[in-house]
Amino acid sequence: MKTILVIEEAKYWGDLKAELAKMNVLFLGFDKKKPNRKEIDELVAKADFVVMRNLNVAHHSISFAKAACKKTGTPFWIGRNFGLDTIIEKFNDQFPKEKLERVKIAPKPKPKQVTSPSATPVSKHAKSASQTEQKAYLKGKKQHLPLKNALKNFQIDDDEPDFTKIFQKKR
Repeated sequence: MKTILVIEEAKYWGDLKAELAKMNVLFLGFDKKKPNRKEIDELVAKADFVVMRNLNVAHHSISFAKAACKKTGTPFWIGRNFGLDTIIEKFNDQFPKEKLERVKIAPKPKPKQVTSPSATPVSKHAKSASQTEQKAYLKGKKQHLPLKNALKNFQIDDDEPDFTKIFQKKR
């Protein structure tokens, strides 16, 4: 049974642990803001392969693990974003004799829904939704107080304005 050490934030582990267990691979995870060199050395010694994410992880944990891997001769890989497929690919590159393959479970077939051709509930729902939105929009009071206050003193005359008078008054 091979062991993979993954150094990244715990929130990114997701299903890695369960998926690797299905492939008969032991998962070790490390996520600490203030790493201890001794602890990382022990984890690297237990692992057959080390995967590190250099994004959102304390720089010291990466450098400590890299140094420990070089000292013990443990293969490692450093990446920015990766998932289970990338880990499997990198593992297979390092250990060509032990090919890991992702166990795929056939998706469950969804039960078919019987719909009558005469009834179309989706279109009725869409119509009723748009009608209720229109009614709510029309019923609501629209108050444009700043605009109302600005236009209080404005008057509209039916006569055409005499621009000469307007410009003479302003001078």
